[in-house]
Amino acid sequence: MQLWADPLRIYYFLIMGEDDWNDMSPFQGFGKSWFPLHWAMRGLCTMPGDISERASSPEQIAIQRIAGLRPLMWLPLTVSALEGLSTAELPPCCVLFSGEPAVAARIDEWQQKNGSKALHVTVVEGKGLSVENFDLGCLRSYCLGRLEEEVGRLNEGQKDLVARAAADWKWPDVPLEDYEVKGHNVTIPNHMALARLGYTLKESAPFAAETEEEYTTAILESAVSVALLRRGIGDHDVFALGAPAPGVILFEPALFRMSYRRVAGNTPEGAAFRKVFRYFQQQKLLRPSVNRENMNFLTDSKEGKVVTGIRSDELLTQTFGVGLLAAQTTSPVVRLSPGVNHVFASLSAYARNVRADRYEARRKATRLFTDIQEQLRSAVGDERIEFISRTSGPIKIISDAPIEWLPINGLPLSFVRDCSRIAVTPGNVMMGELLPAQPMSIPPEALRKVLIVSSFEENDPLKNVLTDALEAVRSSWEAVIDLTQVRVSTVEQFVSALNEFDGQILIFDGHGAANADTPISTIVIGRQQLDVWSLRGEIRCPPIVILSACDTQGIDATSHATVGNGFIALGARTVLGTFLPVDGPRSAMFVARLMHRVAEFIPAAIKAYERSVTWTEVVSGMLRMSLATEIIMATVGFPGSAAYKALQGKANIEINGHDSNWFINLVERIAKLRELEIGAAQALVQKVIARCDAIRYTQLGNPETILLSDDSIVDRIMRARAEQQHSGQG
Repeated sequence: MQLWADPLRIYYFLIMGEDDWNDMSPFQGFGKSWFPLHWAMRGLCTMPGDISERASSPEQIAIQRIAGLRPLMWLPLTVSALEGLSTAELPPCCVLFSGEPAVAARIDEWQQKNGSKALHVTVVEGKGLSVENFDLGCLRSYCLGRLEEEVGRLNEGQKDLVARAAADWKWPDVPLEDYEVKGHNVTIPNHMALARLGYTLKESAPFAAETEEEYTTAILESAVSVALLRRGIGDHDVFALGAPAPGVILFEPALFRMSYRRVAGNTPEGAAFRKVFRYFQQQKLLRPSVNRENMNFLTDSKEGKVVTGIRSDELLTQTFGVGLLAAQTTSPVVRLSPGVNHVFASLSAYARNVRADRYEARRKATRLFTDIQEQLRSAVGDERIEFISRTSGPIKIISDAPIEWLPINGLPLSFVRDCSRIAVTPGNVMMGELLPAQPMSIPPEALRKVLIVSSFEENDPLKNVLTDALEAVRSSWEAVIDLTQVRVSTVEQFVSALNEFDGQILIFDGHGAANADTPISTIVIGRQQLDVWSLRGEIRCPPIVILSACDTQGIDATSHATVGNGFIALGARTVLGTFLPVDGPRSAMFVARLMHRVAEFIPAAIKAYERSVTWTEVVSGMLRMSLATEIIMATVGFPGSAAYKALQGKANIEINGHDSNWFINLVERIAKLRELEIGAAQALVQKVIARCDAIRYTQLGNPETILLSDDSIVDRIMRARAEQQHSGQG
């Protein structure tokens, strides 16, 4: 991280203790050091991202944040990592937050030893600056004083900005009088987004609803407030340059999929702990749904107090993390119901059906998939679905449940909107994905280098399938893509191939081993099963990872330890994973078509859309076209036939032209060609969707922060502004 890249930026560090695996919380895997820093996370949404931010209006700042610009840089850092830094390695404006006595003491000792001028703010009495004495005026004095000391390292433009930042940093007080504040975890993320916009909320009271409908109403009221204010900001030319903020964030916590017997032990106390654990595991509603006896056990017993306290801390940690993402992007957050996590039994049944060898078993796919979709629809609820439908832009899913399959007008959500997901287990990995990420704005040619690592054995029938698929469409990509294919048979060769590669895209071509029955999902290298989590610190992971392998993010995984999550933990910015087994030839053709899309579509799209293109939409569009291909092949005819060419060509044009009716149009064309009633055509298509490969892919991480752009976008904006200014003067 280049902390000195922008000396005017303010960095906020959450200084944590030395948490190891035994210190992780049992439900989701958060380090215990998050919990004493909740006060800092909650307050960060009101802090400026740089010293000149408060010279602009809240609306001007919101415009830049919606475009993915001007991030609020907050970062967790262990105290030992801090102690390993020299003062020169830290930025001028550096705020350290602490919440534990031992950590606060070590920070003060490090400050004294190194002559550090970082601002240490803490709740620990007698250490650093008391949080009660920390406000915007204090922060302003500190930052301006530090920049005056470092003036020799500033250029003339930066000096001018510092001079203009000397004014009061307080924005005008704008009360949000029409909004009734209901204080609860389900609404806090939206309240943080509203605070980030400069609004002052009424004082909240704890909110405990009597019915589930009241919780839903509170969630949507808070989300609508953010959505309306964002809509009022309107469209701006700077949006063409940045990473588009989520139109909505769909969020639901989850629990590790594991037995808690090991955690609690086989003792009377362990049995009591497991009783409390089971309550959280079985919870399907936001409203507490326990009888009086069990409620008394939760609130009065030693075991109940301990476990509910831990779970409360976990929920607050992720609530504040999601709230900071919402505040950073001005995005409404819709908290989902715990019921979405209870599709697991149906997911397992569907996965077993998909993996079955017998055709008779696979025939149940449509019914099982429809059942999953109906459970998701019921758990999410019509009110939330209506809100989602009224928003626009990409959707960020923060959940372990496959919300991408939520049915929207006959299509899974991910084929209606561009979706990416952050898994909520383990918690520490989730928090890492919620941290602000500087968008990677790169020209299309930066994706030229592509590494394919193939790991099939010599006698594997799939060994050359991807090679042959790429060869079949070589003319569409070879002039642009510098593709290197490496065949590996050992883990050492795999590690070496990645460390020698300096490009942006890695494609793994091999077998994946699901963790439906085992704790860890793996990829197969030769005859070895590799747990990719074990490679942390050993490899350079490219930002884009495409897994052309089965079960790399299994919907029926027994734990969070999937291959997809593993590559995220290794440092990938985004991973295209697979929920289920994928057909070898179809997977190979998908990768081959994606190379064509990288070579030809991205430059054309930048020109046609007159804006940057995100990696999210590159992959999302590819998946829509793949879905259309599978539907057409199953209902009309194979590639090469006149009917196939006509339907696929029209579907591709509509998909790439962002025509929201592409699916409806495709079904109508199939009905006309097959001489079917529209209802019969829809039923036929739904059967194809339930069994197709396209629904089995998921985009993990933050692909929306990878921006493909070129100088023409900036040139167009500058010309438009110049023309506007000229016409105004005229």
